Amino acid sequence: MGIYLSSPKTEKFSEDGENEKLRFGLSSMQGWRATMEDAHAALPDLDGSTSFFGVYDGHGGKVVAKFCAKYLHQQVLKNEAYAAGDIETSVQKSFFRMDEMMHGQRGWRELAVLGDKINKFTGMIEGLIWSPRSADGNDQHDDWGFEEGPHSDFSGPTSGSTACVAIIRNNQLVVANAGDSRCVISRKGQAYNLSRDHKPDLVAEKERILKAGGFIHAARINGSLNLTRAIGTLPASL
Repeated sequence: MGIYLSSPKTEKFSEDGENEKLRFGLSSMQGWRATMEDAHAALPDLDGSTSFFGVYDGHGGKVVAKFCAKYLHQQVLKNEAYAAGDIETSVQKSFFRMDEMMHGQRGWRELAVLGDKINKFTGMIEGLIWSPRSADGNDQHDDWGFEEGPHSDFSGPTSGSTACVAIIRNNQLVVANAGDSRCVISRKGQAYNLSRDHKPDLVAEKERILKAGGFIHAARINGSLNLTRAIGTLPASL
């Protein structure tokens, strides 16, 4: 069956919530995939005036999607541009920060724990040993690039994820995406796209891939992925 099931898993996980300014609802379903590779983050109170919503569509595994759901919004908050009111810059830098954080010892350790406890990169059950320490927390010193250990030279995950986030502050809506997860707004029953899919049929994306030394075959980058940007795996580095 490969990465697909003989019949889809149609059980749905649904959730809703609200604060003084907005209400939200979400639902997810595994479908035909052998495992659930998607994740989300819904934080109506990112801070006193801001709400954050993110959808992460994983490919090649679930760990990068789960990593983004756990950490991307935290990095948005921590970025100095956010404190200055520049949401756009803080989100953009946080997308790149995800790739940086997944390298090295601490990144390897976190990805192993977010996976199935069996490290898919080595086949060893090292995730059971290198579990997060109780001291780990949102306010901990940002030492992702400095932690030493047996996987200090870890080059990053073999899976990846799209990222599509919407940040609402008062009457301002900021949308950012990498990959082909799309943000849509409804106005009087009419749907309008707020993001553009990163696909190889876009001229700018095709030129960027070819300039970086990649190729496009059968509408797929290097004959593999059908999206031109992602967090985690190539083609994010192209």
